[in-house]
Formats: sequence, C-alpha cells, structure tokens
Amino acid sequence: MSVATLARTRRAQALGRKWGDCLADDDFVALPGTELAGWFPPADLERLAATWEHLPRDEAVSGGVVRERRYGRLTATREATGEWRFAALPHRAFQQTAEHIPLHGGRARMFSPIPPETLTDPVLTALIALDLDIISAVVPRTSRFEVGLHQMRVLATPGAPGSPTPEGRHRDGHDFIGMHLMGRVHCAGGESVVHREGRPPTRMTLTERLDSLVVSDTRITHEVTPTVADGATGVRDMLLVDINER
Repeated sequence: MSVATLARTRRAQALGRKWGDCLADDDFVALPGTELAGWFPPADLERLAATWEHLPRDEAVSGGVVRERRYGRLTATREATGEWRFAALPHRAFQQTAEHIPLHGGRARMFSPIPPETLTDPVLTALIALDLDIISAVVPRTSRFEVGLHQMRVLATPGAPGSPTPEGRHRDGHDFIGMHLMGRVHCAGGESVVHREGRPPTRMTLTERLDSLVVSDTRITHEVTPTVADGATGVRDMLLVDINER
C-alpha cells in the first residue's frame, strides 16, 4: 500500500467513526461530496464515473420510467488492521420481498452484471469501505458482510419526469444502505427524504458528486422525489450499496 493510500485509509477510518456515531444516533448520516472527492485523484474519479455511460436499460420498470442499471455482489471481510478485503460473488438475480417492494411482487429481477474491473475499482471499493466503517459504529462486532452494488441512472426529459424510487416511500429489506451521487446534469428535484418514526421528515438534495447518504434500512423508510429535466435530458447517476451482516 502506498503512503498516500495508507493516509487516505486512516483518514477514512477516522471519519467513518465520526460519521458512524451520527448514524448510531439518528439512523442516517449525510456525507459532503466536496470532502470525499478530495480523497481521490480527479482522473480516478472520472474513470469510475464514466462507467455509468451506456448502462443497459432496466426492463423491470414500466409506466414511462426510464432507468438504466447494472448489478454486482461482493463479500467484505474486516482484517485485523481494520482494512476491508473484498471478493466478488457469482452473479445472480436481485430479489426483494413483496412486503418491502410491492411494486415488483417479490419477483427476481435479472440485471446485467457490473464488469469485474469496475467491481475492483479502487475508488468504488474505497466508498464501500467508508460505508462499512460508518456502519461498524452500529454493529461493531460484525466483521463480514455481503454487499450488493447497483449502478443506476435515472433519465428525465421535458414533460416526462424521472422516477428514482417508483415504489415511493419504502424500505429495501437490507440492514444498511449507502447512496452515493456519481453524476447529475440538467435536472431539478430528486430530493432525498428520510422518515423516522415520530419525527418530521428530513429532506436533502444530493447535488455534488459523491454527496452521500447512509441509512439504517431496518429503522427508517426513505424515498426520492421525481427529477425534472432542465431543458435537455436530465441525468441522475447513483451508486447504491446494499449491506447485510453475514
């Protein structure tokens, strides 16, 4: 590991602990993309963001929703140093229960796989490691997780809003979820809303690359409002990280 990478890892672990305390207290934490982007060489960040171009269309959504998507799976194991070791899992269909996502009726949905070179991208794995460092404040004794990754692009055109969450307010059925904005152009809206029992909704809009949100999916519900095209086609690119204890 290079000196620069080691320094970044230690800084990420320290921030993960700080943000993890917020997650433990509030069941969600918002992370500023301006701070995260400074961890990575710009060319490395651009290389990862470019993999959102030409995603296959998500045929599982209808009703005029235009969404593109790839899916991949990893295991994550925490080593004695506190670093995370990742290993790819075989590709398979993605499935959520009808209880959590009635829109799809519990059906298994097969998405095109995330290529191996993207699954092992150092920026991607650093973002996953940050999510894991954060949630470790809530589940400190867990050292092994299964991680689902979704590269997702939602498109909006004039007169046809984009729908980041066509299922509306929901839980996804995971232990934790990390949500990272990878790109956003020519669109308004797309407000993230977190609902906690007995409290007013918390609203925020991810606007800068790597603006992020980590939530305890078992304890809150969440949704994203429609995006509206601002003249040209509106694009909202997200990396979604499903995290489950194993």
